[in-house]
Amino acid sequence: MRLLTGEEMRAADEAASKHFGIPGIVLMENAALGVVEQTRLLLGELKGARAVVFCGGGNNGGDGFAIARHLFNRGAEVRVFLLAEEEGLKDDALTNYRIICNLGLTPQVIRDAQQINLLRLAIYSADVVIDAIIGAGLSGSLNALALSVIKAINAGRKKVVAVDIPSGLCARTGRPLPAAVEAALTVTFGFCKLGLAMPAAAPYTGKLVVADISLPQGVLEYVSSKFELTDDEICRLWLPARAKESHKGNFGHALLLAGSRNMPGAATLAARAALRGGLGLLTAGLPEGLCPAFAASANETMLLPLPQTEEGGLSLRALEKIKAFAADALIIGPGLSRGEETVRLVRELLPRLKCPAVVDADALFALTDCREAISALKTPLIFTPHEGELAHLAGLTVAQIRKDRVAAALSFAKEWNVVLVLKGAATVIASPEGRVFINGSGNPGMATAGSGDVLSGLTGAFLAQRLPEQAAAAVAVYLHGKAGDLAAAQKTERGLIARDIIENIPAALKTLADCH
Repeated sequence: MRLLTGEEMRAADEAASKHFGIPGIVLMENAALGVVEQTRLLLGELKGARAVVFCGGGNNGGDGFAIARHLFNRGAEVRVFLLAEEEGLKDDALTNYRIICNLGLTPQVIRDAQQINLLRLAIYSADVVIDAIIGAGLSGSLNALALSVIKAINAGRKKVVAVDIPSGLCARTGRPLPAAVEAALTVTFGFCKLGLAMPAAAPYTGKLVVADISLPQGVLEYVSSKFELTDDEICRLWLPARAKESHKGNFGHALLLAGSRNMPGAATLAARAALRGGLGLLTAGLPEGLCPAFAASANETMLLPLPQTEEGGLSLRALEKIKAFAADALIIGPGLSRGEETVRLVRELLPRLKCPAVVDADALFALTDCREAISALKTPLIFTPHEGELAHLAGLTVAQIRKDRVAAALSFAKEWNVVLVLKGAATVIASPEGRVFINGSGNPGMATAGSGDVLSGLTGAFLAQRLPEQAAAAVAVYLHGKAGDLAAAQKTERGLIARDIIENIPAALKTLADCH
């Protein structure tokens, strides 16, 4: 599902008018009808319902005027408040303002915070509050009046329907500026806004509905948006079909470099996940001391015993043996250790790779201060850091990254010339070309030891099956989250462990009804 910023949504509206001849007032009318229908479903009945509609001075307020008219026509008791002067209204918003005035619904203008008690009384007696104060175009902080009204709405504890986006919420990051309406229902128009897909927006959006307002899909040709929400449909398109005459050699051979004396389980988790992802062949390149125990726990995996350091990690002496191994993809990092010799191995290996690679965990740590060397490589790389690892690599703080995760991921992907998987709630998958996928699956129970190792293995499986690197990452992240959701339904979020995710990967694949 395509995700648009506020600026991109304005461009889509303009394209609808300029290239398809759809007047803005038609879009506004359809938006209003979408909100009214969802409000009816929320309340159960509109006739006799008491509605308070808060309108701003822009097109979001124009939507609010049209919503007020339809609610009134369906028998609701409607009061309208305007946080702007009539003289400032224009175009379609002004037209809808005049219509409700003709119906006897003339809005009461709110000019300062001294009138807040009046609003509190209106909210107190309402069955539903319609928030049409500020739309997706908010970029700076709220003014004092809007902030006071938003606080009054939230304090009222009534059912609130947000029009397009909760007022005060940033349409790009999903964060309040500095406060936002806490809605029970958000009805957004045409396309979902990028910020609404962010976990930061969840406390404010309530149930999220994308309403069809007759915007043609063709408007996307005139919008430069490169943001998309990963879902079942797009994963079906990416997953490779399997011919009946296939054999294991058709589905890729991956080499896994993982594990150390203190973290032997990481290799096992990554290996099992890779095989559950449909990989044809997997060879695990492990410190030789780990091989016996690993062989007993991952029977389907071939072994490449490698020289190890005194600390039990991979030795630099393993370099030539790894270079000579022919694989379709490399998975490197889970449980690898941060010993000096292992760090040198990673640094010397990556520039010599002949196949694409997934780089995770300790392998990422080894690449500190290696931006220039990595960005010059022609071999496709997928980095899979969490926020702390990205902060270490990029020279940022975690707080800076959280301020705008999408921007941080895009910047890093471009500067390092890698596909970046920024793990966390609503994982961000960014390419050097600026395309971004936001993951829509997963749950807090997946914040558990080994979950990242599972994702590394799964990503490597799709990379070895010759999916383009960003597609491999996006499909893996989505199925990883979906398997986690299925596991949480069985075991609860609190009781979830990494093995539960692996065991549910086949079920997650099965839910993609048309996948092969």
